[in-house]
Amino acid sequence: MRHHALWLLCTLGAAFSNLSTAHADRSFDVAMARPTMDAYGLQVVDRAQTPQQFEFGMTANIGWARAPLRLTLNDVNLNRAEAPFSVIEHQVTLDLGFYLGLWDFLSLSALVPVGVNVYDQNAIGDPSVTVLPAGSATMGSTMPTGMYAGQPRQNVAISNVGVRDPRLAVKARFYGGKYFEIGTLLELTVPIGDQSSFFGEANVTFRPKLLLGALLGRLHILGSFGAVIRQGSELYEPSPTTAQAASPPLRFATGHELTWGGALSVRLHRLIGLGLESVGTIPVSGDMVSPTASALGSLYILPTDKLRFSISGGGGLLVDNPRNAAGRVMFGMAYSLLPRAGGLL
Repeated sequence: MRHHALWLLCTLGAAFSNLSTAHADRSFDVAMARPTMDAYGLQVVDRAQTPQQFEFGMTANIGWARAPLRLTLNDVNLNRAEAPFSVIEHQVTLDLGFYLGLWDFLSLSALVPVGVNVYDQNAIGDPSVTVLPAGSATMGSTMPTGMYAGQPRQNVAISNVGVRDPRLAVKARFYGGKYFEIGTLLELTVPIGDQSSFFGEANVTFRPKLLLGALLGRLHILGSFGAVIRQGSELYEPSPTTAQAASPPLRFATGHELTWGGALSVRLHRLIGLGLESVGTIPVSGDMVSPTASALGSLYILPTDKLRFSISGGGGLLVDNPRNAAGRVMFGMAYSLLPRAGGLL
């Protein structure tokens, strides 16, 4: 299993390293707090614990984020002076997941995410705005504004609702003792999301993680370390000034990143648990890239061993960075037909 995982990592890494970045596109998935792939993870930090053999379950998560994408752009209403914009003012997400235990140490999982984006229309603009003629002898013309400016002619507006990139994963637990666990999660995202509307990446991404856990009775301390291997995307200033026309400034980009996560969870009672989680990324390639960090506090309600509800809230720790949502709320549900002893927390 370890040799196969290493071979897959090397192969995909070599393939992605040969991909060139795309210019002036909108192929970004800005949902940074991604729900875990099965019911044994917390809200956004996965555990090394796997479902037992033939265990089948599902998860559902609804999330809201305020200002998950903020960029500095030229404001055409202010003579193209630079100004901050919340390009996406609000984002609502729904993630539906399913998982299956193949053996006691190996599982498969899939997650289908959708999103609803509420945009700042001053930043998004319109693909074709009618410009009135100066005199009656000439006819009016159309021109793109906002994010459409400087791009190929189009008549399709940016979508407010769309499917984001589905996630597929294999999780393996290398060791699971009474006090310690270690495993790996090998995740792929498939570029099905609307790449013109900030719902999807430019291509397949590979997201391997090393999962660690210290199990101290009712208290669990979790950690994860990984990477995002992707084709980079770049968004240049859509409305450059005359001085910028030859070389519009780069406003936002993504590239390869390292990822990290940490969490504490405590089972206060058979019915109630608490969690504190933090996840983030560290860029390793590209220009105009920045780290991210988010934190969430969670309340878990476990009416039965098979069912878990969660309520989480928090926000970005690096509020000046483009992809750190100013606030975030998540509601989750996890269900297993045949959970391991001790239930889902």
